[in-house]
This record gives sequence, C-alpha cells and structure tokens, in this order.
Amino acid sequence: MKRFLLFILVYVSFLSSCGTQAPKMPVMGARTVFEVDVEELSGLCLTLDGTALLSCGDQGVVKQISFDGKVSEIWSHDADMEGITIDPDTGHMYLAVEGSQKVYRLDAPDYTKHSSVIYVQEAIDENYSNGGLEGISYYKDDLLFVGSQQEANLWVYRFDGTMVSKVSLSDFADEIAGLCYDPVADWLWVVDSNFINIYICTVDGELLATYDLGDIENAESICVDRENSCVWIGSDEDLPKLYRYSFTF
Repeated sequence: MKRFLLFILVYVSFLSSCGTQAPKMPVMGARTVFEVDVEELSGLCLTLDGTALLSCGDQGVVKQISFDGKVSEIWSHDADMEGITIDPDTGHMYLAVEGSQKVYRLDAPDYTKHSSVIYVQEAIDENYSNGGLEGISYYKDDLLFVGSQQEANLWVYRFDGTMVSKVSLSDFADEIAGLCYDPVADWLWVVDSNFINIYICTVDGELLATYDLGDIENAESICVDRENSCVWIGSDEDLPKLYRYSFTF
C-alpha cells in the first residue's frame, strides 16, 4: 500500500510539472531585406493559399507582394489603411483604418466592393487620431484582433461590430504597430516600431517572449509564415522595405 501511495504521489507531481512547463519559444535567425513598391507599407498577411503576401499602406493601397519582393496592385481607396488580414473561410479582407478608427471589409472574390463593418468606439471617443488603429488579425469564429498605437490597446471584435474584450499591452509594449495571430501555437505576435521589438503573447495579452529587430527604421507590420520558416516585417520608410527573418519553430 505504501509503495502504491508513493507511486501516486510521484505520478501526480509529474503531471503537475508537465502542466506548468513553459512552451518552447521559436528561435530567430538571419534576415533578408527587399525594397518594395508599397507606399508607406503598414500591413501584411499571407494570401489564402500562402504563396504570397497581402499588404496595405497609409496612402490607401492594397497590393500583393511575392516572396522575392515583386508587387502588383489589387485595390486602392482614399483611406489611411494600417493593417490587413483575411478570413480563411470567405476570402474577405479586413483593413484597419486609422483616423476614422474603423475596419473595412473588402469582399472576395473580386475585391472591388468595400464596407465599414466595425467602429472602435473607444478610439473614436478618445480621439486617438494618428495614434489609433494600426494592427488587425483574423482570430477564429468570426472574430478579429484589433490593436492601437495609443495605450497599446488590444480589442477582440466580432464581424458584426460587437466588442468582445479589451486588454492593454502597455506593461511591456509602447504600441501595437502590427498583429498576427498564429493558430498553430494559439499565440499572438505583435510588432512595436517604437521599441523595435517583436512580442509573442497569449491571446489574453500575457507576454511569452521578446525579440529585438535591430536597426529597422519603422517596423509597422508582421506576418508569421510557418510554411517558409520565417516571419515577415514591413517597414514604413521613405523607401519601404520588407524584411524576412528566418525562424526555427
């Protein structure tokens, strides 16, 4: 009986230690830089098939970027578009618009019709202005993450415009310049152009890891690409640049 009880205690202790073990974090490697023709590059995400990047810029352009930096235009509109994401179920694109602090839906498959589907009321009421919406990423079940520069706020919104939750990442971030949800690990990747860092967080905003991006001038967008073992960073500069950081996941 004593041996059996000892076995149970050891087994429970083992299970407990496994449950509290920290997740293994990805390892950053070398980087490659491309100059890309996306005016004031501010948003990145993968295309539906994962073979290229979608991008947007402050001057109201949505463009596709090949993995070697070649660019083709998809859509343009007079709006300060700072973030882009795509619904994997419908193909609709969602764009974070600063100034008016709202989210556009750009309808698949033609990407010619858009509508305003979300208004981030807190950013409107508190006049975030040019410190407003910067990041957006599809989450799951008709939900979007939306992030702001001011106060590094992170909201979850439904497609119908209903706010679900809000946290601030200001304990470790100066701003949210770009967002990318990673469904494989259930992590949220955040880029901060002021501190020039990447953060990996839980979906509730708990910091898990920090990566120094080095000498990037204005890192405003992020896209996690596990298929190609890299993370893409877009920099809003006079000559916009796309950075490819190799990662071991």
